[in-house]
Amino acid sequence: MLSRVLLAPVLIGGFPLVSYALLKTGVLPTHWLGLPDGALAVGLFMGLVARGSPAIRLSLAILAMAACLAGLSLAPQMTVGLLPVLVNLLLARLFQMTLQPGAEPLISRIARIARQEPAGLPAELADYTRRLTLAWTVFFLLLALNSLLLAAFASMNTILMFANTLNVLFMAIFFVVENIYRLYRYQAYPHTPLLRLMATLAQHGWRLPETASAPGVAAGPERPH
Repeated sequence: MLSRVLLAPVLIGGFPLVSYALLKTGVLPTHWLGLPDGALAVGLFMGLVARGSPAIRLSLAILAMAACLAGLSLAPQMTVGLLPVLVNLLLARLFQMTLQPGAEPLISRIARIARQEPAGLPAELADYTRRLTLAWTVFFLLLALNSLLLAAFASMNTILMFANTLNVLFMAIFFVVENIYRLYRYQAYPHTPLLRLMATLAQHGWRLPETASAPGVAAGPERPH
């Protein structure tokens, strides 16, 4: 489990640096640096959109990946430009779909499981995590809009600089600033250690398990131990 917990920060921190180095050195043909976005888009598509039997889903994944490879080979500028738009729209959809009536907001669910509160979060935290889920939705929509503008007006190098490096930096800044705000604003509540949060995500991924019934809301703030 520890290796899975540590893998995510290594990939998140290392990929932008490796991509930047490859972009600057020109070791690989530039357009192939769009392949990670293609793989991420296919993964998100399979998780959020694709339906059917395992055989059908596998066939769809192969077709989607083949289309991505063909696009990068035959129309690299257009494909490199549109892949980040698709990725960010799918990420926005990932958060938005959990804001629908009757659903538990994604960040609320992550917080509830990481904090080991099956009955539900305190009302104040439940409201905050719902608004934070909405904030991440808007954040990814803004990244999608920026990616669309870059696809229309920027060079391939600039598109890849944003898609593989700067967008990850923006997400890290958003995460750190939110974490600092939450620690200050909600001092009355105990906060989940980062390693436990990462362990929760490593164990469950983003498809976190639902409870048997809709979680209730705990009354009153908990005091830090």
